[in-house]
This record gives sequence, structure tokens and C-alpha cells, in this order.
Amino acid sequence: MRRTALIGSGLLLIITAGWWFLFMSGKSSDINDLDEQRAIAETEQLTLQARRDSLEALAAKEGEFRVGLNELRTSIPVSPDGASLIETLNESALRADVDLLSLSPQFPGPSVVPGLFEISIDMTFEGPYFKVLPLLLELENLPRLLRVDVISISANTLEDGTNLLSVSLTATAFSLTDLDGSLVEAAA
Repeated sequence: MRRTALIGSGLLLIITAGWWFLFMSGKSSDINDLDEQRAIAETEQLTLQARRDSLEALAAKEGEFRVGLNELRTSIPVSPDGASLIETLNESALRADVDLLSLSPQFPGPSVVPGLFEISIDMTFEGPYFKVLPLLLELENLPRLLRVDVISISANTLEDGTNLLSVSLTATAFSLTDLDGSLVEAAA
């Protein structure tokens, strides 16, 4: 009986080993492959979730981007529109009650910024400090983008004791086209 039990146990062991090698050893490599695929899919899912979250954040700010784009379109017009620019600067000087002595805009030329044209403007004006300061602040807050490149201020005291400031400045306005309406090809 012992012998039968030993033979039965040995036979069970052989059958189990045979079953393992025939069926389970191939499945083991399949299980490892599936585990690797699952790990790759989980990593890809995390990447896609992060991308979705960043796109949702951008979509939430779409209104801000549109407002900024409209401000940019206002501050950098398509055409140079020199007449409007001169008129705006002249009106600013009149509102500030400052004497505009000279205003010399140049022809639009290519900018160091791809896609833009620059319009250089030389201005000279004079007035009391408390009238010149509002003009300078208004130039800063014009709807059209105006970059002040050089500013020179000198003061004179008049006979009545009033301080008169003489201001010379060189500024740059921008447009998307030159006088011919030619667009600059932006280097991509």
C-alpha cells in the first residue's frame, strides 16, 4: 500500500510537472507581456490625463486670450495709419495743454521683431512739470503701442518762477504692414 501511495504521489507529481510545462510556462511569458503592456498603458493614461488637464486649463483662459488678442490688434494695427497716429499724439498734447514744438514721424521700416514694421517718431514739446507729466503718462497709456526709445528733459526757470520743461523724445510705433501694404514674412 505504501508502494501504491508512493507511485500515486510520483505519478501526481509527474502529471503536475507536465501540466505546468505544457500549459503554464507559456502563459507565464504571456502574463509578463500583459503586465508590461498594462504598465505602458498606465503611463500613457497618466500622460494623457496631464495633457487633458493642461488643455482644460487653457480652455478656461480662452476668454483672457481673446481679450489679449483684441488688445494686441488695437495696439498694433495692420496698416501704419500715420495720419491717425499724428492726430492722436497732437490731441494728447492739446489735452495736456503742452506746446508741441515738433512731431516728425518716419516712414515704416522693418523691425527686429519678425512680422512687424517700426515707425520712428521724434517729438519735442514743452510745458510746466504738472502739464508735461500727464502727457507722458498718456503716451504710456495710448491704445496704440508706443515704445519710448530715448527721452531728454531739460528745465528752465521763467521770470515768474515757473519751471518750464523741454522734452525731446524718440518713440517707436508698430504696424503689421508697410506703406505698400506688404506683410513681412515671419521666420518660422
